[in-house]
This record gives sequence, C-alpha cells and structure tokens, in this order.
Amino acid sequence: MSSLPLIESILLEIRQSAGIQGYPTNKKNKFAKGQLSLDMHRVMGVETLDAVFDAFDMDPQMQLDAMHNLMEFANAYKQIELNTWTFAADLRQIVWDMLGYFLVPGLARRVAFWNLPKPLDAGMPDGRFWYLPEIIEHSGNATLYMPVAQVVNWLLDLLGMPQEVFSDQRSDSTDGLHEGLRRSLYNWRAATSISPDSIEKYFADDAQLSFDGAFQFYDTQTPAQQFDTALAFVKGKNLSVELLSMEIPMTQPGLLDAILAGSASEEEQARFVIYIAQRYAVPSMKTIRQRFLLARTVQDGYSRLLKFLCPDIDRQCVDEQQNKVLQLFGIYKFVYNTTIGAWCNCADKGEAAENRWFEEQLPEWDKFGIFLSILPSRYTTANQELAQLLTRRFYDMQPGEGLEDHIGLSPESATKIIQRKVERAKSFYSEMERSGQLLSRMQVASPWRALQHEKSYWVVSQIAAHPQLSSKAKKLALNRLRELAASPEETVQASLLELDGYLNGERKQRSKDTLVNVAVLLAEAEESQGYELWKAPILQYKAKHLLACNKFDDAGKYFKEALDALNDRNYGPIRGEIARDAFALSVANQKLIHNNHEKFYREMLAGGMMSECDQIPSIEDTARWVSDYFWETLYKPYPGVSAIARGNSKQFDRAFKELVKLLDAGTESELSKWIKANRQLLNSNIPEVDGNSVLMLLFKMRSSFVERLPIIKQMAPFEYKGEVDRFNLFLKKWRNCIGQLANEHPKQLNIVDIKGQTPLMLAAQAGDAELVKIMLEVGANPDLQDIKGMTALHSAAKSHSVDCLNYLLNLPCRLDLVTVDGRTPLHTATWMGNLHAVRQLIAIAPKMAWHRDAGKQTPLELAEHLLENPDEFERLSKERAKFGSRCATPEELEQVAKALENVAAVC
Repeated sequence: MSSLPLIESILLEIRQSAGIQGYPTNKKNKFAKGQLSLDMHRVMGVETLDAVFDAFDMDPQMQLDAMHNLMEFANAYKQIELNTWTFAADLRQIVWDMLGYFLVPGLARRVAFWNLPKPLDAGMPDGRFWYLPEIIEHSGNATLYMPVAQVVNWLLDLLGMPQEVFSDQRSDSTDGLHEGLRRSLYNWRAATSISPDSIEKYFADDAQLSFDGAFQFYDTQTPAQQFDTALAFVKGKNLSVELLSMEIPMTQPGLLDAILAGSASEEEQARFVIYIAQRYAVPSMKTIRQRFLLARTVQDGYSRLLKFLCPDIDRQCVDEQQNKVLQLFGIYKFVYNTTIGAWCNCADKGEAAENRWFEEQLPEWDKFGIFLSILPSRYTTANQELAQLLTRRFYDMQPGEGLEDHIGLSPESATKIIQRKVERAKSFYSEMERSGQLLSRMQVASPWRALQHEKSYWVVSQIAAHPQLSSKAKKLALNRLRELAASPEETVQASLLELDGYLNGERKQRSKDTLVNVAVLLAEAEESQGYELWKAPILQYKAKHLLACNKFDDAGKYFKEALDALNDRNYGPIRGEIARDAFALSVANQKLIHNNHEKFYREMLAGGMMSECDQIPSIEDTARWVSDYFWETLYKPYPGVSAIARGNSKQFDRAFKELVKLLDAGTESELSKWIKANRQLLNSNIPEVDGNSVLMLLFKMRSSFVERLPIIKQMAPFEYKGEVDRFNLFLKKWRNCIGQLANEHPKQLNIVDIKGQTPLMLAAQAGDAELVKIMLEVGANPDLQDIKGMTALHSAAKSHSVDCLNYLLNLPCRLDLVTVDGRTPLHTATWMGNLHAVRQLIAIAPKMAWHRDAGKQTPLELAEHLLENPDEFERLSKERAKFGSRCATPEELEQVAKALENVAAVC
C-alpha cells in the first residue's frame, strides 16, 4: 500500500542526485509528505529550487522558463493525484506507472521544446543522448555507456590528449593541487559517483586548458578553404561516416559519403563546416561544469531508481525486460525525437500542424495509454482521463507483483506487449461504454433486469451512486454489487456507497432507522478483512456518524485519524473533503488557533479544495467559510437527536442584545452595571471562529460604520440630514462606551482575535489617540504581536497620528520587535511616508535606520527602491486603497529619504 509521491519528493530526489547537500532526514521526510508548516514548506521549497538553479548555474531567463514548466508540470501532476485511487498497489508499482505514463513522456516533451529552435547542449555529440546511459558494443559485448564517462571522453577528445597526459599537465600547472585528477577521471569513467566539489575544483573559471582537439574556425578563409580545413580536421580524427553521423546532424543517406569524398554541393559543404565548428568548439569552464553535473545527476538518478525498481539487477544490464529503467529511456528518446521531428517537418505550418504530425507518429495502442498525458488533442481532458486509467490499473494490482513492461525494445518483446495493450484498451473502453449503457437502461427500463445482465463488479460500481438514479435504483445497484463482490474489499466498497447515501444525503430524507443502519454498516466494515483498503473513508464516515449523534469530541478524533490514514494510499478527492470537515468541526464553536488548525488548512490546499478559487483564500477567510459550512451543511443530527445551536451560548446572545440597547439609550451607570453582571463573558473570547472579545467586536462593528459614514452623508437626501446627524452622535456614544468598557474591564485589552490583533492595535491604526491613551493607562500590552508580527507601534506608524505614536513611545514600548518579513516600525513609517514617526524613531533609536528586513533593505533603501520603481510603488498604492487606506506620496517618500540620509551621515 502506498500513495503517489508528491512533487516535493521529486524535487528532493533531483537535489540529491545533483550532489547538493541535503536536509536532516526528519525535515526532509516532512517536506516530502507536505507535513511542514506552510511558512517552513515555502522556505524549503525556495531553498531547494534555488540550490538546483545555482548548482547548474542557470541564468535568470532559464530559471524563469524552468519555473514556468515546473508549475505547469506540478499542476497537471496535482490533478492526477487528486483523482487517482491506488488501492493495494505498492510504491514500486505506483512509481513505475507514474514514470511511464506521465513523468517521462512529459519531461521528454518539455526538454524537446527547450531545445527548439537551437539545442541547449550545442557542442555535444548529436547522434546520441549523451546524458542518458547508452547501449554500446565494447570488446564484443553489449554494455552501458554511462553519462559521466561520455562527458569525460567528450572533454578529452576536445583537449586532444589521453587522460594520463591531461592529468599530468594539470598537476604540473597547479603545483600538485590537481594531483588527484588522474584518479578522479579514472573513477568517473568507471561510473563512480562524481563529487560536485571536484567538478568545481578541477574546472574553475580560471582553469587554463589547452584544447588541441578543438576545431579552429577562421572567418578570413574562403568557403572552399573552410571546407578543406574542416575535412582535414575530420580525417585527422579518423572519423568514418558511421562515427561522424553520431557527432553531427547530417544523417540523410549518402550525404556524409559525398561530403567526405568532396562531391557534395557548396550549400551542404557550408552546412558541414558550421556543424563541425559547433560540435568541436572550445567550451567554457561553465559549460564543462554544467555537462558534468547534468551527467552526474542523471547517472545517480538512474542508479538509485534501478536499485528501487529492480533491486537485484546490475546497473550495466542491457536487457530491458530485466533492467526496466531502459524502457523509460526508450520512451524518453521516442517522445523527444518525435517532438523535434514535428518541429522540423511542420514549424512553417504552425503549432496545430506540428501537433497533428506529432500525434500521427504515436502508436495507436499507446495513444490512450503511456502517451495519453501528452496528446495535444486531449490537452484539456488528458489528466482526468489518465487518473481514470491509472485508477483502473491500480485496482487490479496486488502488492509485490512484478512490474509490467511499458514498451519492448526488441521485436519479440514488443509484439507481446502490444497485444496485451490492445486487449486491455478494448476491455477498459468496453467497461466505460457498458457503464454508460447500464445507466441509461436503468433510467428507462427495469433497473433490476438491467443490473442482472451486467456481470462486472467494476461496471456496476461506477454507476451505483450516480446522482441521476432514483433512491430505489441505487438500492438495487448496491444489492447487485454485494452479489458480485468477490472479496471482502469489494463488500466494504458496497457498504461505503450505501453509507454515502445515508450520511451525505439531505437530512430531511433520513428515516428514523438511519442511525441504526449506519451503525450496523460501520461495524461490519470495521470488522471486515477489507477494512485496511478503505480505512480513510470508513473513518470519515465514522466521524460523520458521531457528529450526527452530537458526539463532537469523538467525531473530531476520527476526522484526525482519517486524515492520518490518507498517508497510506491515494483516495482520490477525499483528502480535501476530510481536511475541510475536520477544520470545520474544529472551529465550529471556537476561535481559529493558527498553530493548532493550520494542518487542516494545509491539507485542504493539498487536497485541491481551493482549486476553483481565483485567489487562494487566507487561513482566516477559510476558517470563517468552514465554520459556516459546518452549521449549514456538515452538521446533520439524526432524527430524534436534538440539534445544538450555533455558538452554544445563550448567555452571550442575551447579554449582547442588552448591550446594543445600552449603546442606543443607556447611561454610564447602566453600562457599569452591565459590565459587572457579565464579567465572566468579558473574560474570554466569544465562542466563534473570529475569536473576538466583546470589546474587539464592538470596535470592529463601529469601525465598519465609521468607514461607511462619509458615503452615507454624501448619498443621503437633504430631508434625512437629521437622521444622519443622529447616527453620527450614536457612533460617538458608541466610542465612549468602548472607552468605558476598556477602562472598567481592562482584561479584554490583551485578548487577541483570529489574526492575533488587540484592541490597542486597531485603535492605533485608526489614529484614535484618546482610546490609545485610555487603553495604555489601564494596562494594554503594546508589545503583543499579531500573526504577521505587527505591534501597536507599527499600527501607529501607519495612522499618521502624532499623539498615538507619542503615547506609545512615551510608555515606553519595545522598538526591536519586527514583522514576519523583518520590518521594524521605521520600515513601516517609511513606506507610509510618516515623516514625524521617522524622525521620532531615529531620534530614540538611530540604529534602527541600519536594520535590514527579509529583503535585505534598510528603511532608506526601501524608500529609494520605491522611488526608483514607480510600477511597484503604484502596486503598493492600489493594494492599500483596497483597504481604504493609503501609502506615502512620492513627495513624502523623498522627505523621509532625506531624513534617513541624515541619520546615515551621523551614525
């Protein structure tokens, strides 16, 4: 049993094969399984990609191209992951099929596109894939020519000297520092793992190498002279037509014979000179390092993959039925060459013509098999179709079985494989067709008779819970499934489909005996030998059953167990569903706690629950959504079970209604009585997802009205002016009540909400100096930080309120607290253009002017960056405007920059 490896684990494998220093095992495993916090996961992902990009010395444009391809690749992989069930298949079987059906064909296609119109590996032999192990004849026997050995030989050929001579020269020229080069080259040719440090050491940018075997191209020569020089060069290397065809792209029959004989056309001779000049050009040290590192990466990956897939097979084995990794190389070469061929034949006719040509070259029996994911005509549906195909394949697999051949590299093996693929494709599409026909017959004729004619468990299982079937037809389908079930696992699957009807259907359709029926089905599933295969959905339904019984704590426990069970195998889309339900229950009646609840949010993201969103919602917005979802959709108590009211606090509802009346018509003394009567309520968060205290809720509600007041004044007719004025007076009274509540029950001042905010932070950001003063005097903690690391001082710097800032600085408050992106209050005052705050802060703490944020910028550098990049400055302005706020004007930024320059001059 196992699940599809995540993209993160693939990145780690690439990192390891490139010889880049790894992470501790525990951290690596958590990253590979998506179990790190989102912040840590993001950091480690960036570090891994940067490490690979740096190792290969990729330029910025190539990095952008790589990231674009990786994102496209990852999105497609995620779609397959979220729609595939792996059942009892083991990790070897899963990896083997994912490589053959998706990873290798997709990689080959993308690498081919990267090499158009010009090859990225110019100067390497054109007739072989030098970065892949190649089957060659050596001393009369077939063997594998490893990538690193190919690069060593390529380099020695360009140097024009044997390995021993080159090694001795390097040792002499470096005063013995490179004395180990001879042994290193020997080991590299013998397929010993090559150290990236050795590559850097021996081929540094300042290395002085003499390329006596390279071709010298002279612009001053005539075309005829250039051809003669190239011809002499080829003959000097003793390159026959057969050998030369492996080096340059001139493979048309008879062409090289004519060239070597001097009888080719002038045009062909000119092409020949260009190809020779490109193939035998002097490489830069960077190019040599890149070639060695790519060869090292692929060679290490090949060795480790072979050991994983075929642990008893020698890495020099050339039999593709034993060394199955050779089949993957065969798939790669075919897809790569066919993609290049499509461009060569149809580039002048457009992309559509290229795609048609490409598909026409693919074998019919593989178009809807190993090449389905790269069919241009199936671009929008291929991933979903492939997930269906893989699910069907995994359904029939038993752990430990041998790996099925993807292709045959010899006529004998190919024939058997093709025959098997054709028969399986017929069976697969026959099942799909019969499923559709069965569904249609059940809707227009006797469902029972239609079901009796179908003998396939798989076919019936595909329509048993179809939404177009009536309740009676679904029941008949489930009965037929149980008749056809040939194993405990299939019996459990039928029970799960029945549980789905009971637990996910409309509450009003539940009969009085639903609770008993669900309990019986769950007990049978838990006691069955098929339990392990369906563990996650069984636990999910167990949790929903307990939830419908009002056993919230027990339900939460089973949702968490179901989430853990998802690590055992792929269950299609239910990963996100279980995470959503677990999250919803966790915040149904309590505040979001980031450290406790982020796992559910993370699993919702990984489970594709936000895939339809234009923008990924924050954890706070998601928590609010799942809280509503819990009460509106998930929570469905059984008939006879009393429904629990949302919030579960009649005391709060009563007390808040009383408070609203006091805001309108109460006196200070009446409010004091209310505060004393409700001290218990005021001592903690309100039992809801936002985690507001009463004081915080009052402040936020009032702020929302205050923000809308200018629009109300502007739009209100003249005859309603009195009502607007009365509403304005009401808001002022509301504000006084907030001040009185803070003064008489200050414990609320340090209760944080869903974002870690306090009333003091909100008051400081609103620029309400009077409330800030009251709150500080009665014990509000100015040094608390919200989830982004913001303090009340950061908020005051945003508000441009002189008094708010002064009250906080006079307290005093800590000045060394920074946000999650490393920004001090001085950084905030800078981009807000708050000149008073800037001057005050540098007067009290001038060293703050030298503090660098996560982007390595001091406040002065931040100001200069915004001034020098108007597009980014405009983006920041628009972002602030979304929240009804603003950032600095260019003039304010210039003033701030001058103030900061003065600090730089005296510090």
